[in-house]
Parts: sequence; structure tokens; C-alpha cells
Amino acid sequence: MGYFLVFVLSVLVGSGVYAATLRAAREGTVAAGFEGRSTPDSAGDTDLPVAGPGYTYLRVGIRGPSWQDRLVGFVGLLVLLGVSTVTLAFGIYQLGHILNVTIENFFTK
Repeated sequence: MGYFLVFVLSVLVGSGVYAATLRAAREGTVAAGFEGRSTPDSAGDTDLPVAGPGYTYLRVGIRGPSWQDRLVGFVGLLVLLGVSTVTLAFGIYQLGHILNVTIENFFTK
């Protein structure tokens, strides 16, 4: 039952964030740099499309991440995994401690 409650709660929170993101995209202003006709850049692109309200785009480079970027990402992932594991273990320990104190108080009174 606990797993189902966590699953339902996470779906509800995710749906709420998704709905809020869509609403913000419709009501918000156009991102900076997309408010009028584009100006020609040094490459000579004079016919760049203008993004509509709530839409933006990025030019994506053709180069992938460097080995330093990949290494930093991997180290960051390991740190995040370690911190989350310690936090989860501490939370489970505290929950067990609270249950133990509750049961002891129940039987001693």
C-alpha cells in the first residue's frame, strides 16, 4: 500500500508541474532575442525564423561533450548517488527509531 501511495503522489506532483509549465509557457512573454525580426549575424543568415509566443529554440552545436564534461558529469552522478543513499538510509533509520520508541511507550504504559 505504501508503494502505491508514493506512486500516486509522484504522478500527481508530476502532473501538477507539467500543467504549471504549460500554463507558464502560454501566458509568459517571448524569450529574449525572439521579440522581432532577427538581425543578420556574422555568417550572413538574414532569414532566421521568429519563434511564436511561448516557443523558443536553440541552435545546437554538432560537437558532443568533451571528455572533461563527461568525467565531471560522472563524478557529479557519483556524489549525488552517495548523498541520496546516505539521506535515504538516515531517513529509514529515523523511521525505525520512531517506531521503536512508540512501541516501547505502548508496552511500558
